Formats: sequence, structure tokens, C-alpha cells
Amino acid sequence: MKNIILLLCVFSAALVYAEVKLPSIISHHAVLARRADVPVWGTASPGEKVTVEFNGQKVSTSAGKDGRWKVSLDLKNSPEGPFVLRVNDIVIKDVLVGEVWLGSGQSNMAMVMRNSAGFEQEKKGMPNKKLRMFVVRPGYKDTPQDNWPGAWYIADAKNLGSFSAASYHFGKKIQKELNTPVGLIKSAQGASFIECWMSKENFSRFPAAVARHERRMKAKKQPPWWRKAFGLYNAMIYPLIPYRLSGVIWYQGEANSKNYEDYDKLFRALITQWRKDFADPQLPFFWCNLASYRNKSADLEVTPWAQLRLKQTSVLDMPYTGEVILTDAGEALDIHPRNKKIPGDRLAALALARVYGKNVPCTGPFAVKAHCEKNAAVISFKDIYDGLEARPVPETQIIKSKENKTAPVKRNSPGTQLEGFALCGKDGKWFWADQAVIRGKQVVISSVKVKVPVKVRCGLQNNPTCNLYNKAGFPVVPFEISVK
Repeated sequence: MKNIILLLCVFSAALVYAEVKLPSIISHHAVLARRADVPVWGTASPGEKVTVEFNGQKVSTSAGKDGRWKVSLDLKNSPEGPFVLRVNDIVIKDVLVGEVWLGSGQSNMAMVMRNSAGFEQEKKGMPNKKLRMFVVRPGYKDTPQDNWPGAWYIADAKNLGSFSAASYHFGKKIQKELNTPVGLIKSAQGASFIECWMSKENFSRFPAAVARHERRMKAKKQPPWWRKAFGLYNAMIYPLIPYRLSGVIWYQGEANSKNYEDYDKLFRALITQWRKDFADPQLPFFWCNLASYRNKSADLEVTPWAQLRLKQTSVLDMPYTGEVILTDAGEALDIHPRNKKIPGDRLAALALARVYGKNVPCTGPFAVKAHCEKNAAVISFKDIYDGLEARPVPETQIIKSKENKTAPVKRNSPGTQLEGFALCGKDGKWFWADQAVIRGKQVVISSVKVKVPVKVRCGLQNNPTCNLYNKAGFPVVPFEISVK
């Protein structure tokens, strides 16, 4: 009997010692990036040998004193698979190799397909076995977590409804154009501030923002967990590190619009940190400029919503970044516009052009300078591609698509080609343009109430009416510019 007990003890100890664990993101149906240095990592007993096998590659290491281990696979020339990933006795099935994009932010990134426009039509195209999404379970923690629940899902009629809608349309387009598997990671939470997605150490570098956040939390007896600073980063981003990414798409800012003043600083810090976290200083980072929201107005005051848009745009001077404009894709009485194909497709255009080298248009007219001509302001633009165009101003606007509500559109500059432009004279007073017309690669605007324009604005309302596009179909980037 003693011998049997001894054998059982030795056998049990061996089982404990041999226990190798992987993070949830390395699991069945995963998509790995087609890159040279693709980490596979996990935990094991200190000193335990760990062997990783994948499509003919075999790499071994030993767990450190803290039980952590990591190896790298070279997948830059790998076929798409599917393959089996073996880690000692663990078998991960149906693993593809392709492109991997992280989609994060708040509710407009979190919105699932079943709640978006066109869901039933998209289901008819299922399954798409080369398009997959890892869904991170929403949650927060006060300290960084090494692992967090989540699972990979194949795009089929059963799973599609739970996919992030914006990410799905993004992934569908690049998968079609590149003809390669695409893995999407959904890590988003509604009503979250940007500080929720930053590490504690990173956020603490902004004392004014920290103090504001603390006041905001104290204002509520029980603040929602998803609004606590750095909690979402600890639970929903940190456990993904160091998964190899192709890029990040981001849709967030609504929650911060009332305190837009330092959003650009926080956003820059977040981008820089995530690039460091995922060991890629050139990690592409593309985002959605806030969509139109609230009723249209003739008021020329720049709202906090529009101010945050300007803060977002200002971050474009960081390398490997891009932005899509959604002033034509919002709903007046719904902060969650249901048409997520527009942002998804526009984000995909950015990725195709700037990451994958495709010769495709990817952004709208961007004002670069302005000069005075008699009593008119002349605006020059870049990113016009085949030229500028004035699209017909719609007669109605979407109020709430879920209820099929629309309302008439009242123009602020009814007698001219372009809508949405305003001028300011030396007295600091703003007026809607009486004339705003396209002249080649420029726009000429004037008002009888402004003799010498010193500044020009376009699209700086909550829900602006702007009909200047380039001929590739991208709307003008909202701006305020000085007239030299």
C-alpha cells in the first residue's frame, strides 16, 4: 500500500510539474500574423522544457524562475494553413496565418453585427472560414493580468451576430482584397474613457487629467467599472501582449468630448505605449473621427464634440497613423449609427493603401493653406486624388435609422455650390459663406459680411452639413485654418 501511495504522489507531482498553460488568445481557430517574429508564450513549472511545433518549425525553451516562457516563430513566408500548433502535450487546432488587427475603443467599436444595418444580408454570405474574430470578455482589473477570458470565432451564420460590426466590415474588405486570412481582435467597451485603455504609469504622467478623472469618479457613489482609469487596459489589452499585430483600428472619443482639451496628448501617449507594448514602433494605428450627432444647427460656435474631432485630427502628425471622417455617417438622435460598413470600409482603404501598398484612395480632402484674394478666402487641399466635387446636398437627414426617422435638411448657405463653410473677419465674428465654389484644386469662399477674411471653418458643428468630397468619394476633413 505504501508503494502505491508513493507512486501516486510521484505521478501527481509529475502532472503538476508538466502543466504548461497558454493565454486564451492562443487557442483553437486562431490567426497568427504572417511576420518574421511571431511570439508564442505562456507559463509552466520553473525550469520546465517547452517545445513549440508549427508547420515544420520546432522551437524549444525552458520556463524561467517565474514560470514564464516565450519562443518566436518565423512566419513571414508561411502558407495560410490551416495548421496544428503543438506546445508539449497541448494541441491547438485549425490555426491560420495571415493578417491580425486589433479593434478597440468604446461602444461604436463594440457594437455587434446583430445590432447593425445590413446584418441579415451579411449572414447570407456565410460562412467565411478565413475571417475570424477573437472576442475579449469585457472586464476590468486594478492590476495588469497575464491572461483574460476570450475565444476565437469563425465568421459563420451562428457567430457573426457577436462580431464587432466596424471590425467585421474592415476585415471583410482587406481579406477580399488581399486574399489572405484575417484575424480580428475585439477588445472594446461602451462608455469608456481613453484613460481606461492606458496603463496606470502612462496615465499618471498627466496630473490634470488624473485629477479630473478622480473628480468624475467621486461624483458618483458607484462609478461604473468600465469607466475607471487603466482598468480596461489591465484586463483587456495587457493580456494580449505580445501577440503579433498587423495594426490597430480605434473608435473612441465620445466619452471624452466634454473634456476635449488634452485628448490629443492622451491619445499620443496611448499610441506610443501600445507600440512599445507590442514591440512594434511602426505599428499602424488608424481611427474614426467622431461621427455626426445631435440636431443640425445654424450656430457657428465650435462645440466640444467638434473640438474633439480637431484634437483627433491633430494626432495625424504621428507616423503610421490615419483617420477616417464620418460627418456623413452619423444619426442625429443616436450616438451609435447603425451603418458600420462606412467606417469599416474607410478604415480598410487606409490599411490597403498605407500598410499593404495598394494604389487606392484612402482619405478625404485635407486643407493645407489659405490665402486672401480680394475679399474671398482661397483654400488649397491635399488628398484630392482625381479632383474635388460638390455632391448634392441631401434633402433629408437620418435622425434614427432603427426607427426609420428622418428630418429635412435646412441649408446655412443655400445660394452656393458648397455647404458647411464659414468665415471670420478681423472683428472675430463668424458668418456662413454666401459663396463657396470649387476652382480646380481649390475652394473659393466669401461673405458680404466679411470684407477681409482671416479664418475659415468647415464642418465644425456636432452634425454639420458638408458636401465637399474628392472624386474618390471621401468627405472633407473638418478644419479651421488661418488665411495668410
